[in-house]
Amino acid sequence: MVILALGVLLSQMASARPNVLLILTDDQGYGDLSLHGSPHLKTPAMDRIGREGVRLDRFYVSPVCGPTRASLLTGRYHLRTGAFGVTRRDEVLDPEEVTLAELFQENGYATGCFGKWHNGSVFPETPNGQGFDEFLGVLGGLSQLYFDPELNHNGELKDYSGYITEILADAAIEWMGEQVEANEPFFCYVPFNAPHTPGLVEESYWKPYYEKSVGRWESVIFGMIDVIDEQIGRMIQFLENTDQAENTIVIFMSDNGPATWRYNAGLRGKKSHVYDGGTRVPCFIRWSGTLEPSTVDYPLAHIDLLPTLAEWCGLGGTRELALDGKSFAKLAENPEIPWEDRTYISFSHGSESRVRSVAAVHTNRWSAVMRSGKWELYDIVADVRQRDDLAREHPEALNGLRDQFLDTLATMPPLGESAPYPLRENGYSDVALEGQDATLPREYKGKGIDYNFPAGISHQWISFWTNTDAFPEWKVEVIDPGRFEVILRYCIPESDLGVDAYFELQGKRLPIAITEAFDPPANPQPFLLDGEAVKYENKDWKSISLGEVTLKRGETKARIRVTDIPGEAAMEVKEVVLRRL
Repeated sequence: MVILALGVLLSQMASARPNVLLILTDDQGYGDLSLHGSPHLKTPAMDRIGREGVRLDRFYVSPVCGPTRASLLTGRYHLRTGAFGVTRRDEVLDPEEVTLAELFQENGYATGCFGKWHNGSVFPETPNGQGFDEFLGVLGGLSQLYFDPELNHNGELKDYSGYITEILADAAIEWMGEQVEANEPFFCYVPFNAPHTPGLVEESYWKPYYEKSVGRWESVIFGMIDVIDEQIGRMIQFLENTDQAENTIVIFMSDNGPATWRYNAGLRGKKSHVYDGGTRVPCFIRWSGTLEPSTVDYPLAHIDLLPTLAEWCGLGGTRELALDGKSFAKLAENPEIPWEDRTYISFSHGSESRVRSVAAVHTNRWSAVMRSGKWELYDIVADVRQRDDLAREHPEALNGLRDQFLDTLATMPPLGESAPYPLRENGYSDVALEGQDATLPREYKGKGIDYNFPAGISHQWISFWTNTDAFPEWKVEVIDPGRFEVILRYCIPESDLGVDAYFELQGKRLPIAITEAFDPPANPQPFLLDGEAVKYENKDWKSISLGEVTLKRGETKARIRVTDIPGEAAMEVKEVVLRRL
């Protein structure tokens, strides 16, 4: 009887703890909602969360997607987490960081992630290694396929039918339903990969905007937002149909400002900028029956969500964490309470020189912005557009904010070292050294070797290889020694066969002898914007085994070298797979 009573008590405690549904959109600006005055969009589901919940009207994130995700998950400035960029392994969240998912998991919550990860592609950098029981989505910075995509499901690539936004929402709803049926509290993280490029959505969604003389590019973005809004509406309806609305904290937000110049409610700048247009995003929190509809005008940020949710959900284990964020639970519950004039810093991304010369510092009244090392000062309450630089009129205020930036920057670890690919015994036998993550010699990039599109973003590859002095290089850390099969995924036309090349790792060389041409055209994509085909094309690849290598512990570099290019170019390289034997 005692055991039975204890079981009932634990079940009641579990059901009493609130669920959390955290929805993150990708490159949706502050102005991309009808609630914020968009002249074109109608976003009833997003607006409803804002109208029925707490609107955090000065909510800040990092200027780009990977760093925002790292800060959101850890409650720490992204510069501390290892994720200081968006590609070339600069986006990897250090697996030693404690994530929000791990906290929920350790406190008895079921945890699921459905969407774009963008914080590491090799276990334990992946969602399953960072606290999520269930994952479906893409590990990189974007998906090339929005229709009938290949998605990662708990470490295994699978093909799915349909449109990616709808597939992710379906999976999230199904998973939440399983937790409700099992009476388990859940943390459901839905980081949609739209409306990030490529511009892919059915014509029925973008054409109505285009017919109203909205530019075709913006028409497609707005069409993708319409699909997201529909799916958010379905998720809200699911919570209501299962009597979970009052027991679920619903958060809607975006990861940075818009990627294009378009209506942004008067905010200055866009994605990658530290002006408010790049870092101030919509953030609404609905907790029916607990939070009254209200608006909070104080500066809050992505780093504050972890401690806030930990307080609301009673999560233990946060005292040991060196958090930069602060819980705003009491403020959301009562926006009339006194709130300290806290300082939040918008750190930039990329190289150390950029981080030291581009930043913004926010307080209740001021926003100090540094561009190319020169500081500007704005009264953000009176000048939301950041047009009137008051640096000369208020030097003391500016100097104080600048000093806070420098003091905080001094606590950050050194930047500039991207994460190596880890090789460890972890149940996942394949580690793919992806083409877009390779470092290319600066003196030859674009003049002897390049990515298929110069930016080298997710799912791209090594191409235009015409110089034998040029080569791709990947950093690798062998944590668990062993034997590995090396597999090359390539394309090459018949006219370029005969390339003499080898793969090198830890001083071992495996010859690359390609005898079979493979040069398929790019896969067609429906509704792809004109001019986007090259940037976001994808195609099939052929695999060839190069043999085996035995690797010892330590950091090293992997390279592909070519010694003879008899045709116009060497092979194109999608990736090199290291398969543990």
